[in-house]
Order: sequence, then structure tokens, then C-alpha cells
Amino acid sequence: MSAKTKRRKKGKKIIIFIILIVLVIGGIAVYKALHPPIELMQTVHTTHATRGDLQEEISSTGNIAGIDTVNVYAPASGTILEVDVRTGDEVTAGTLIASYNLAKLEEDLYQAKLQNEKSQIAYDNTVNNSSKGNGKVKEANVNLSVLEKQIEDHENYLTNLQNALSDYKTKASNDAVLANYNLKKQQAQLQEKLAGLTPGTTEYETTAKELEKVLNQLEQLTLQQSLLQKTEYEADLEKKIAEEQETLADLREYQAKMQTQKSTGEASVLDDYNRRQLEIDKELTDLSYQKLLEDAELARKGVSTQVQGVITSLSVAPGSQVSAGMPVATLERTDKLIVKAGAAKYAMERLRVGQKVDVTIGDKTFPGEVTHIDRIATVTNLNAASVGFEVELLEKDDSVYIGMEVKMTIYTNFAENALQLPTEAVNANKDGDFVYVVENGVIAKKAVKVGIVSNGTAQILEGITESDEVVTKYSGYLEEGTAVIATPAE
Repeated sequence: MSAKTKRRKKGKKIIIFIILIVLVIGGIAVYKALHPPIELMQTVHTTHATRGDLQEEISSTGNIAGIDTVNVYAPASGTILEVDVRTGDEVTAGTLIASYNLAKLEEDLYQAKLQNEKSQIAYDNTVNNSSKGNGKVKEANVNLSVLEKQIEDHENYLTNLQNALSDYKTKASNDAVLANYNLKKQQAQLQEKLAGLTPGTTEYETTAKELEKVLNQLEQLTLQQSLLQKTEYEADLEKKIAEEQETLADLREYQAKMQTQKSTGEASVLDDYNRRQLEIDKELTDLSYQKLLEDAELARKGVSTQVQGVITSLSVAPGSQVSAGMPVATLERTDKLIVKAGAAKYAMERLRVGQKVDVTIGDKTFPGEVTHIDRIATVTNLNAASVGFEVELLEKDDSVYIGMEVKMTIYTNFAENALQLPTEAVNANKDGDFVYVVENGVIAKKAVKVGIVSNGTAQILEGITESDEVVTKYSGYLEEGTAVIATPAE
């Protein structure tokens, strides 16, 4: 058979095959048009609400931490000699953290003691000098008051003596002048008379003798004045004046001494301000020394912890200089342990302080209690809000370490004899929660109010009763009015 003939026969077979396919499809279409399908009823699984106790639980994870962070402070200033712990060590209350270089401390204490003694001596000396100075001032004031009256009396007496002497000298001088005048006058008269007499006569001789007598008197008067001869009275006055002047000099010298004593005493006397300032300086020195004594006593005991915990950081080393109150170490208290965790929105709405918790660490479970819930939410890396909370471990053993990750079951709400359904029976839309129920073989929808939810069970607060036949499972699409076949859920 030729190739051309073979091609023709093959083409005819293909055409016949295509015609047969078209006839089959057309036949099926005609059959469906003449015989429409019978609609099958949907089967749903149903149950009835039951009553029983319902415990709501929240699962969470967290990490073990100390009840709080405590700083250990240096009780005194000084130099650290040794550090007796390392970061990570667990310590009990009273454990020695570090010890001081007591040799240096004792040296400082000795110097402070000497300084305090020096301050005490200076204070006592100043107070004693003030007391002595006050006594000298009082003595000087009394003496000066007496001296002032004595000097005044002696000055008055001296003035009287000087006035008497002056008056006497004035009178004596006047008397001498008058006597000299009278004698001169007599001399002139006798000389004039003698010139009119005849020499050799008795009257002449008598007048000549009188003239000679007057001349002798003038000569004696002149001699007496030239020799400054003093009378006994005048000499006595001058003697008394000299004695008074000497007495006044002595009195004034003693007065000057008392004035110097008063000034010196007043300079050493403490007024109220200076006395109080001195007392404060002494009190400060005493307090400083007393504080150093107390610090030395504390330093001899070293730096110790006050609570049980784990050392998380140390801020000193041998040779470190510390001051009183400076942080030396930080520890987390382990006498009580907590779990620090975070709760998402669903959990935070149910968390309450005081709720009981099971804390699972490895293969052990310990009882706990929610003790703190933060009042502020933080945003996680997934942009979700989270609230921190703490659970205190009510029991623990040596297998529990700070930083360990744990699992927690938090028992939140509890409902006694609660009406409940499987959570698969509860649906939700924009209007809230609802369930499908079967009434006379037809689907109906009832709105419900859901309470606590735990382990696949939901508390129904309102919306249905125990007699309602509630749909738990179905396939396809349900809507109100749909006829169904109800089958009890397994």
C-alpha cells in the first residue's frame, strides 16, 4: 500500500473519532436536561450544653529572677585589701564580700586622734585664756574706777598747792617791789635832805646814818632777790608739790598698766559669737573623730551582705579606694524567687494579682502566685502590645537557678456549675459570638455571650439552654433555614 493511501485512511479515522466524541457530549447534555439532579440534605453533628466546673488557664513562659536587686554598700571609707567572692556566687546574709586594709586605717585613725587632742587642747587653752582675760578685765575696771577718783583728788590737791605757791610768790614779789620802791624813795629823800645840811653837824650826821641804813637795806633786798632765797613756807609748798607730782606719776603709771591689762584681757575674752563658733569647730572635730572611730569599727568587720542572693556584679578589686556609701557589689535576692514574663492582649485581660500558678522547671512543678502586673504595656518586635508581670515561687529547691526559662500554667477565672459547650460550636462575626442550632430539622442561629474559655471548652453565659441542639461540626455552608440531618457528635 502506498504512503498516500495510508495517509488517507488515517485521516478518516481521526474524523470518525471526533464525530463520536461530539455525539457523546451532546447525549450527556440532552440527558441532564431531561433528568435534573435530586438535591441531597446536609448532615451536621450536634450536642447539648452541659454543666460543670470550669477552670480557665493561661500558658506562658518566663525566666527565673531574684525578688529584687540589692546593692551592697561600703560601710566605711578606706582601701580594699581582699575581695572574697566572684560574680555568680550565691551568698547568704552576713557573707563577707570584701575586707579593708586595716593598717592604713589604723594610721589614719591615729592621726585623727592626735588632731582631735590638739583641737581639744586649743579649745581648752582659748577658753581658759578667755576666763583669765575676763578676770583681768574685771580687776582692771575696778582699779581704774578707784584710780580715776584718786587721780582726780590728787590733781585737785596739786592744783591747790601750785595756786598757793603762785599766790605766795606773787605776794612776795609785790612786797619786794614795794619795799624797794619805799627804800628808793627814802634814799632820794635822805639824799636831798643831806644835800641841804652842813657837813659835820649833828643833823647831817644823823641823816647820813639814816641814808646809810636805807642803802644797806636796799643792798640786802637786792642780794636776797638775786639769790632767790626762799622762805620756809615757800619751801614747804614746793616740797608738797613735788611729792604730789610723784604720787600722780605713780597713779598714772598704774592707770596705764590697768588700761593695758583691760585691753589685753578684752582681746582674749570670747564674745558669744566667737565662743559658739569655737564650740562648733570643736564639735565638728569631735564628730569627725567619732565618725572615724565608728568607720574603723565597721571596717574591721568588712563589707558583708544583708540578704541572701547571687552576686551579679562587683565594682571593687584589691587596692580599690572606696568611700562610705559607695556601691561595692550588686546581687539578686534568692531568699525569694520570681518568674518575670510578658502577657499578650488575650492574657493580660485575664491576669489578676493573687492568681495561682504552676511553674514547670524541667520535670518538676512548683506552686506560684501572680504578685505584680505592670501598669504600662510595651511594644514587641512583632508590633504587639505586651504587659510584664511577675510570679513569685512559693516553693523552690536547689535545682532552681536565676535566669532559667520556665513554663507556667496560670489559673485565671473559675466558674462553678457553668453551662458550657465545646469551643468548636461557637462561631463569631462582626455582630459577636453565635451558635447554630437545629430546630425541627432546620438550621437557626442564636447569639450567645461567652464567659471563660479553657481547654477547648467555652462557658455560655446567655443565649441558649441545655435543651438546645447545638451544631458542633458541619461541612459546606450553613445558613438559617437550611434543612439538615442532625447526628449526635461523637
